[in-house]
Amino acid sequence: MRTEQEVDAFKHEASQKVSGCNRCNGALDVECECTAKFRFEVEAFEACIPRAFWYVSPEDVEFNTRPFNETVLPYAKRLSTAHREGYGLFFHGSNGVGKTMFMSFVLTRAIRRGKSVYYTTLLQLDHDIKKGFDDREASVRLDLMLTSDFLGFDEMGKESMDATGKPKFIRGQVERILKQRFDDSKPVLLATNLSESHLTQTYGGTIMSIIKGKYKKVEMEPGDIRGKFKDKMSREMGFK
Repeated sequence: MRTEQEVDAFKHEASQKVSGCNRCNGALDVECECTAKFRFEVEAFEACIPRAFWYVSPEDVEFNTRPFNETVLPYAKRLSTAHREGYGLFFHGSNGVGKTMFMSFVLTRAIRRGKSVYYTTLLQLDHDIKKGFDDREASVRLDLMLTSDFLGFDEMGKESMDATGKPKFIRGQVERILKQRFDDSKPVLLATNLSESHLTQTYGGTIMSIIKGKYKKVEMEPGDIRGKFKDKMSREMGFK
């Protein structure tokens, strides 16, 4: 979770980048393209969406195109309905198949549609909740972020486990948040590489019941899209 100080520092940095705009001279005119870019990037930063996926587009999807075209794209086009009814997505697949990329695509589209969003991994959520035990400001801020119009929970199953193989502390918190948002018809995007049976064993039957109620499962094919980032690095850096 970003602190208010971190967000303010990013705003200052971002404003410096647009200060040389030939159209509005950095005045952030509402009709200038630099204003929309500035506001989008500030919101994406505060929402903790991974920067690598701030500007992901359908043309960037070269792997798992079928689930993207059949589920992710239609969902992104019907965000108003998803927001009103609390419909979510449940991304399932191994590491490196594009779950975070697809989740980020939806969240960035939601920002552009004027919705509030928040992205976090469960490992980070565990850290942020515990930080709030001794930091009232952090606790209040996290509670606010968790009430965003669209919430993304990534990497379920990678948080700390106890001796029984179940998540320490965070299990009850995740169930509480998901049930509350389910009851309030507020959508959540979930991503995991755990099987449904393992997910049930890890988090309990309530969570799977919630997922089966208002979530569309997005089954990802195996592979690893991260290789294209390495290829891009090699081209741009002139590596052999």
